Amino acid sequence: MRLSARAILTVIALVVSVITPAAASAKLLRYHGREIGVPAGWPVYDLAGHPSTCVRLDRPAVYVGTPGSSQRCPAHAVGRRRAIVIEPRRPNARVLHGARAEAASGSRAGAIFNGLGFDPCTAPSVTQMAAWTSSPYRAVGIYLGGTNMGCAQPNLTPAWVSQESAAGWHLIPTYVGLQAPSNSCGCSAISPGAATAQGVAAADDAVAHARALGLGPGNPIYDDMEYYDRTAANTPPVLAFLSGWTARLHAAGYRSGVYGNSDSVIADLLTKEGSGYPEPDDIWFAEWNGVHTVSSSFIPSGFWVARRLHQYSGGVNATYGGVTLNIDGDAVHGATAAAGGAMQASLPFPDGTFVQVSGTQDVYRIAGGAPLLVSDWSAFGGPQPYTVVSESQFAALNPVPADGTFVQTAPGAALRVAGGAALPIDNLALFPGASAGVAIDPWDVANAADPRAHLAVHPADGTIVEGLPSRTYWVFDNGLRRTVSATATATQVDDAALTTYPIVPCFVPSLRKLTIWQARGVLQAADCTLGTVKRTARPRPHRFLHVVRQFPGPHARRPPLTPVSLRLR
Repeated sequence: MRLSARAILTVIALVVSVITPAAASAKLLRYHGREIGVPAGWPVYDLAGHPSTCVRLDRPAVYVGTPGSSQRCPAHAVGRRRAIVIEPRRPNARVLHGARAEAASGSRAGAIFNGLGFDPCTAPSVTQMAAWTSSPYRAVGIYLGGTNMGCAQPNLTPAWVSQESAAGWHLIPTYVGLQAPSNSCGCSAISPGAATAQGVAAADDAVAHARALGLGPGNPIYDDMEYYDRTAANTPPVLAFLSGWTARLHAAGYRSGVYGNSDSVIADLLTKEGSGYPEPDDIWFAEWNGVHTVSSSFIPSGFWVARRLHQYSGGVNATYGGVTLNIDGDAVHGATAAAGGAMQASLPFPDGTFVQVSGTQDVYRIAGGAPLLVSDWSAFGGPQPYTVVSESQFAALNPVPADGTFVQTAPGAALRVAGGAALPIDNLALFPGASAGVAIDPWDVANAADPRAHLAVHPADGTIVEGLPSRTYWVFDNGLRRTVSATATATQVDDAALTTYPIVPCFVPSLRKLTIWQARGVLQAADCTLGTVKRTARPRPHRFLHVVRQFPGPHARRPPLTPVSLRLR
């Protein structure tokens, strides 16, 4: 964004007013003929004179000049503290607020890589990456955004992603979003009452950054969830946040990954195994034990097979080709990213293909990019030809069919997938493409809780659907649904299929002595929807709130979902 000189002074003043106490003094900084007020107690770093200075967004500081391409950054820095970067960009200057500024806008997208990798805090320059081709590493972590991202990314551009992908580097895109309510890094935290929605928003933002860098669908994005104590205050919000994260990434066609400590977020994810919870496709666990494998005593061997990354060391200086970087070390046997998209486009398994994993007896049929078990060939008129695939090829398939996929369990018995769940279609006339759906074994729908079915029991948390013919939009949360604003990303489903999922009840709380603004917030927290607000005339003005989707109390006479009008004095 380009700003005039007057706009620059205005923005800086606004930033200072937000991040310093009212009584704190400011000092004037002269730069390119301008005087700019900055916090008096903050250090000022001249990037032109010291180009290797690390532009860290996790601490109070003022950086003047263009971030260097060879910054000396610690490998792991998270949490934003309102750093200010003042960068010249002719004809004007550019002001980046640390809490809001984002990076400028051989390998195969979504491929399973087995080898060593490293992750630095800031993406190395092209020259540094070239020097590190002499290292044992072939995968590199990149931080593409997030509220708590700790380092600036001057090198991370679409050209960098394209060039390093072509050079054979496997990329590990990482997003440092909101952290547990009580976290170890002092980072911006998840709001327990809005955790799922915040996970969805984080996924939307991560996808936007990935696409801007040329990382299309089919690629994984890993959410960085730093260590937290597994308490009742932390675990439920974190799991709700990550359910929204995973569901939204899947809806956008991306693989979901989660980074964190084995005895923290990974342990919490393990408790949800087999429950229908939308688990991530890949995990990246931190155990700084120096062991270069993806095995862990915390994680059973049958979980996330060929879908694991292990961060085995942290903050280590390493030198290759004369270039020294501070890195975290990783053993990788999981999904990585590359320029481009659509993992399925590089795999010879179109929908309807039968596949068998080498060394096993089970046969699956591909639907929406996911393998659904064939338990009985009678559903297909007898045995059919199938393709034998490797374990890594099988692991690279979608964990559940893509949103909007049509499947059939018998002629005329069509279903549509939303959030991993197959929802039946009663009115086929509403869905012209349903008749062309992939024929699957009815066993998969009847046994959605079985991991081999690769279906979900109910739509994943954060999944948004549009019911037809009502044109009502719903978002799912733990098997319940609540109304939500219209969105172009919603999957259209049959209204009749939604009746099996209860609506989140709305009980209007007490609103006495509240302003309309306060009442609106209280109603939203109770999952009520505020309708038309009417005001009466003087001399005793009252405000009438029209609240919809109200569930009556035990002794009320009105039926559920009847709108109710309330009056505020």
